[in-house]
Amino acid sequence: MRIGLILLLLCTLAGCVTQNVDNEGNPIENGTGALEKDLVLDKDGRIVGRPTLLIAPHTIIINGGTPTEREIKLLGVEGLPESDAPTTFAKTQEWMRKFLAEEEEIFIKPALNADLEDDVIFGIVYLYARDEKTGGIKDNAYVIVNMALLSQGLVKIREAREIEDEWLRERMIAAEKYAKDEKLGLWSNNP
Repeated sequence: MRIGLILLLLCTLAGCVTQNVDNEGNPIENGTGALEKDLVLDKDGRIVGRPTLLIAPHTIIINGGTPTEREIKLLGVEGLPESDAPTTFAKTQEWMRKFLAEEEEIFIKPALNADLEDDVIFGIVYLYARDEKTGGIKDNAYVIVNMALLSQGLVKIREAREIEDEWLRERMIAAEKYAKDEKLGLWSNNP
C-alpha cells in the first residue's frame, strides 16, 4: 500500500504523460515525433478514414478509438428511423454491412463549411468501386454512397442546397426521382 501511494505521488509530481497508441500499442505519430491528431486527407481534399461503426440510416463512425475518430453524417440525405420504415431501415443496414463494413478505407468530401476538428462532419462519402466478377478494386473508380442509397430509396434528400457541386446535386436529385418512380425503399407500399 505504501509503495502504491509513493508511485501515485511520484506520477503526480512528475506530471505523468499519456500517449495515444494504435491497435498494436505503438505510439501514433505524424512523422515529426508529435502525436497524430489531424485527419488524413488525399490529394483531392477528401478525408481518408476506416469505417469502424455503421449506424443506419445515414451515419458512419471512422477511425474508432483513435485521436482521429469522427462521426460522419451523409451530406444532403436522411433516412427514417426503424419505427417509421422498418423494411427500408433493415435494407439500409444490410447495404451498409455489405458495402461499407469490410472497407479498409473510405473517402469523405466534407461540406464546404466543415471544421475537421469537429466530432461530427457532414460529407459526401466515396468508396472504391469493385469489379463485379473479381471483387477487385477498379482503377480511379468510386461509388458515391449518398447517391447509391438515394437510388435504392434507402434515404431521401434532406436539403439539396447542402450539396455545393451542381453536377452532383442534379445527379442526386435524379437518383431520388428514379427511386420514387420505381417505388423503391421509402417510396414503396411497404417502407
